[in-house]
Amino acid sequence: MFDFIDPIQAKKNLNRQGTKVLHSIVEAYNSGALDDPHTAVSFCSLLATICAGKVLGQLDKEAMTVVWSLAPEYRKNLDKIASAISDENVIIGPWK
Repeated sequence: MFDFIDPIQAKKNLNRQGTKVLHSIVEAYNSGALDDPHTAVSFCSLLATICAGKVLGQLDKEAMTVVWSLAPEYRKNLDKIASAISDENVIIGPWK
């Protein structure tokens, strides 16, 4: 499912998480995550979900790391999709 995000809204979402994104970029750079193609792709995917407003960051003051979690609205959407899938498409097999 593709949800179109207006570029202006994407910029607002990114600006709202700006300092946390900068912390994550520095953290990824220092750990070498940007040098590995697989982790770099994952990091870019994280940036895309930030722009889409699907994740929110929390800065852990003690460890000075950013912890990303699903936005409440997006979590509700995923829970609704998961319940619809589990209600309709359950195939009972011999593996009970």
